[in-house]
Amino acid sequence: MQISYEKLIVDEKSLFHFQEFVQPRFTSPFHLHDEFELIAILKSHGKLYVGNNVTNFSDGNLFLFSPGLPHCFYNTRGYEKGDEMARAVGVYFKKDFLGSDFFKRTEVSQLGRLIGKSEFGVQVINPSKKILNKLINLKKKKNLERLGDLLLILNELAGKKTIKLLSTENLIAAGSLSESKVINDVYRYVAENFQREITFSTASSVANMQRAAFCRYFKRKTKKKFTEFVNETRIMHARKLLAETDKTIIEVAFECGYKNTSYFNRQFRIICNTVSSEFRDQVRQR
Repeated sequence: MQISYEKLIVDEKSLFHFQEFVQPRFTSPFHLHDEFELIAILKSHGKLYVGNNVTNFSDGNLFLFSPGLPHCFYNTRGYEKGDEMARAVGVYFKKDFLGSDFFKRTEVSQLGRLIGKSEFGVQVINPSKKILNKLINLKKKKNLERLGDLLLILNELAGKKTIKLLSTENLIAAGSLSESKVINDVYRYVAENFQREITFSTASSVANMQRAAFCRYFKRKTKKKFTEFVNETRIMHARKLLAETDKTIIEVAFECGYKNTSYFNRQFRIICNTVSSEFRDQVRQR
């Protein structure tokens, strides 16, 4: 699992590349590429690692990533045993796909600001079915109609007030590609084992480092302690369970890898700035 830089196979004569993903589970590692990526999750759920952060993803989510921003969609362990395939559609384009100064022009200044924010990863909150369908149907369009529809999609997204920045910094830049395999392997270890016991000894072994060296390295690369990162992954899963199931707080805590509910509640408050019961009440009132 050493892929960290992804060279997309595209038609160099085309202005942008459309790709459809249909597979038992998403399999790309923590990676980056030279193109912007606008991707819609049609059917799947799990954890999205982007830059130095982690969040949940599920059906109907829409994301925009800038070139050079590392990201990866990890499905929950056992996802491929379900009845439905993981499905997504993505559009990839270079920053200069319509000219080197395109995003600086007055007519697209609003879009230019969105493009700038994508350096940290952008999630469009509750994208309309109209946008998603237009994105899906790009594969059927040809010539200027195909380009026109992409620009209409980008124009509508640029006007959205409800967007969320996903990463605090783009910390793992292209200059450190040779090191990104370590982060990739550690992220995957956490994503696939957060519901179980996670130990420093195993994590440092995955990184092929001594424990002390691993702790320093992870903090330097992500600006977070390893324990903070594990707790974020677990609490993101807890948010999903609280919002989508009727499991008790104790059941949610245990399913997210916590053996102590008081510690779970403390971490939930630190990360979400509210307690788990209040979070569930807020979600159900929407």
